[in-house]
Amino acid sequence: MKKLYVVLALAAACTMASCAQRESAALPAAMTVRAATAPPQCTHQRTKGKYAQIEARLKNRAGSFCVPAFGGFGGTVEYPGVKRPVKLVLRSSTENIYDEPLLGSSGAPIFYLNLHFLAGTHFHTKLKSGGGLTSATIQAGQPYSAFGIVAVGHLVLRFPPCYAVATQGPYGGILPGIGQLFSDTTITGAGYGVIEIYPGMQVSQGC
Repeated sequence: MKKLYVVLALAAACTMASCAQRESAALPAAMTVRAATAPPQCTHQRTKGKYAQIEARLKNRAGSFCVPAFGGFGGTVEYPGVKRPVKLVLRSSTENIYDEPLLGSSGAPIFYLNLHFLAGTHFHTKLKSGGGLTSATIQAGQPYSAFGIVAVGHLVLRFPPCYAVATQGPYGGILPGIGQLFSDTTITGAGYGVIEIYPGMQVSQGC
């Protein structure tokens, strides 16, 4: 009987060890699932306490730039081609870190994309479809409004605002067409600005 007890005890210990190994082996998959809930960072992204930053180069042909991943937001923004290629520094944040004016008609932005044009240029009119700003904060099927502004010295340019209805993506809702804000606009020189995203349909023009 004693011998049988020892055999049973060893079998139980082996079973527990086998379970522990299986649980341990399953951890990386669980970690992968959790990591996939947030948009990936952009190449060469720099992240600080209140914002994330990248530098993009806008080209003659329509394309897209990566949105610096921050606060659960990320993705891409499609833009029309530009007459003169320029560099654009982008900083994303969930806070109004530069005391920008509230451009929407009501409420507060859920996301800020700060813009620094290093030179002037003119945007063409047509965007490619695809991509978009994404976040678990953005709810699929709900409308969101985008407003933008750029200041070059004392000259202030307001982009024509637009709204988009979010679709579902792997990281949450996706807002397509935000780059429509740039369509047929002229940046007269080096300047600073922001794109603000608000919940709800605050304008009638679609992105």
